[in-house]
Amino acid sequence: MQNFKLGFRAMLPLAPGILPFGAVMGSTFAEANLTFGQSMLMNASVYAGAAQLATVNLMKLNAAVFVVVITGLMINMRFLLYSAAISPQLKGEPWWIKFACAFTLTDQSYATMTAKADLFSNNHQAIRFYLGSALAMGLTWHGSVIAGVIFGNFAPASLSLDYAVPLSFVALLVPTLKTRGHRVLAVFSSLVSLLMYGLPFKAGLIVTAILSMGLAAVIIRRRGHA
Repeated sequence: MQNFKLGFRAMLPLAPGILPFGAVMGSTFAEANLTFGQSMLMNASVYAGAAQLATVNLMKLNAAVFVVVITGLMINMRFLLYSAAISPQLKGEPWWIKFACAFTLTDQSYATMTAKADLFSNNHQAIRFYLGSALAMGLTWHGSVIAGVIFGNFAPASLSLDYAVPLSFVALLVPTLKTRGHRVLAVFSSLVSLLMYGLPFKAGLIVTAILSMGLAAVIIRRRGHA
């Protein structure tokens, strides 16, 4: 229970970045003329803000169903990488824990657990920490989306609060850059993501991930031979 509470509290500093994003998503649902029920069904079943925002905007433009679905899938391909990364911690856990972790997997919950990996002495502690952070993330996200559907985007545009989302990830990333290899990989992935930004269907994210994993493999192999 202690690790669950730690995970819940660890997510709270990210709330300022989650709240405006959720409000924007909720107001986008309303602008697309989705009912409250339809909005909540999509928000709960997809549970991926970037994919929801992109696909709903495409729906507003009357894009083909194929384009909408492919765009959502391409944006969410990163969760395959997250799932592979946390799968070792889930060995031996009951199926319902595995399901809960898979369904609630988000950028924020994954980043929070990764940033605090040094705190855990075993996989059980890591998963309880993750579940706590996932609960805090879910409450914050769904609450802000509901508020956005009902009240519109309550975050003033003049504050440019969209920047709070990437900045919150930077705050999590920096403490994990403990070695030269970590720093090289971070710079490489940043540059590649900028170069690949214009690819269709948000494919730049997948290309960046694949190339970064390739570089990581090279760094690990060279370190092993050193």
